[in-house]
Amino acid sequence: MDLLNILRPLARQTLLCVGAILALPMMVIAQRPAPRTTAPGITTAARASAKDSADALATFRENLAAIHQRDKARYLATYVHTARLVRHSPSGMETGYDGWSAITENAWPDTLIVKEMRVTPIAPGVVYGSYRYIGVPAPGDTLTGVSTRVFVRTPQGMRITVTASWNDAVPPVKR
Repeated sequence: MDLLNILRPLARQTLLCVGAILALPMMVIAQRPAPRTTAPGITTAARASAKDSADALATFRENLAAIHQRDKARYLATYVHTARLVRHSPSGMETGYDGWSAITENAWPDTLIVKEMRVTPIAPGVVYGSYRYIGVPAPGDTLTGVSTRVFVRTPQGMRITVTASWNDAVPPVKR
C-alpha cells in the first residue's frame, strides 16, 4: 500500500474534525436565542412607539380636561414653553410661547364635546393627534371642526409643540 493512500483518509478525517471544531462556536451562536428585552414578536421600536402614543394620548386628555375645568395653569403645562411652539388657525400661523394670547386671556368655550380622538406616531418621540369637536363658544352659538396637535417628548414628558384648530365651513348655528 502506498503511503499517500494511507494518509489521504487520515487527512480527510483531520480536516473534517478541524472544520467541525472551528464551526462549533458559530453553530452555538446561531442556535442561541437572541436576548429579548421585549415581549416575543414586539420590537423595541414598536414598544417605544406605543409608549409615545400612550403618553401623547395622556397629555391630550390632560389638555382637554384643563379646558373643561378652565384651569389655565394646567392647560398651559401641556405645551412646550419655547419658541418651538406653533399655533395655527384659519387666521394664520404664529410661533413661540412668549406672547401667546392664551397666557393672558381667559377665553374658554362654554361647552366642548370631543369626538373621534386619535393619535399616531410619526417619528421616535413625535406623535400626531386630532379630534373632531362640537363647541359652544357662547350660549346660542355652535361650532364644529377639527383640532390637531403634534406632541414631542421632552424632559418633562410629552408636550404639545404644534396646535391647530379649524371650524367646519358651515357657519355657526344661532339658537
